Amino acid sequence: MKKQNEYSVSVGNIGNIEVNNKREATKTYNEYVRQSKAKHGRASGEDVTLWINGEPVKEYFGTLN
Repeated sequence: MKKQNEYSVSVGNIGNIEVNNKREATKTYNEYVRQSKAKHGRASGEDVTLWINGEPVKEYFGTLN
């Protein structure tokens, strides 16, 4: 039996968000990148990383570095 993929998105000071599938993971990643680029809000300036099976697939480096 094939192992199901695991998807999550890490956001700086927010933490890890577990999601059920690649489509939802990509949508969540893109939304937090949008929020990171904004000049206000909890995710503003934070790094955002999309993980699949524990491996980083996409990374956005925020302005807080």
